[in-house]
Amino acid sequence: MKNIKYILFILLAILSSSCLKMGLEDLPAFEEAEIESVKFEYRWLSMNVENERLTVIELPTTYAVDSATSTVSCDITVPAVSADFPQEEYDKVALSNIVAYTSISTAATIRPLGDSPVLGTIADYSSNDFEYEVTAADGSTKRIWTLSIASFTK
Repeated sequence: MKNIKYILFILLAILSSSCLKMGLEDLPAFEEAEIESVKFEYRWLSMNVENERLTVIELPTTYAVDSATSTVSCDITVPAVSADFPQEEYDKVALSNIVAYTSISTAATIRPLGDSPVLGTIADYSSNDFEYEVTAADGSTKRIWTLSIASFTK
């Protein structure tokens, strides 16, 4: 009986391990290091019955990506006050407390350079230009992109 338990254990171990070592297609190693789009949002905590909750409102953004010069110029608009966006929060929105995020080339990475804000966090975009390094998935291409805020309309 003990031998059967050991044999079953060994069979289970063999069957649950991955044996697939061949026949897998190689995925392409992308060499693009592009910024494709930029968006901004404003976040705040609001009361929801008994709990605080994170509330997010997207700030409509028009952007122009110039791949030849590795620049992105953004025009940001704060939406009007509404039931979902109260006046007191509207009044607080500024370039110094918004969140930016980008879409970049497939499997590429992006990192801020110098004093540029970290994307995806509340940060100050009231300075002039911000530099980000985009590295292609295959590591062969690195481009430094300049992000600028051309206008902020409230």
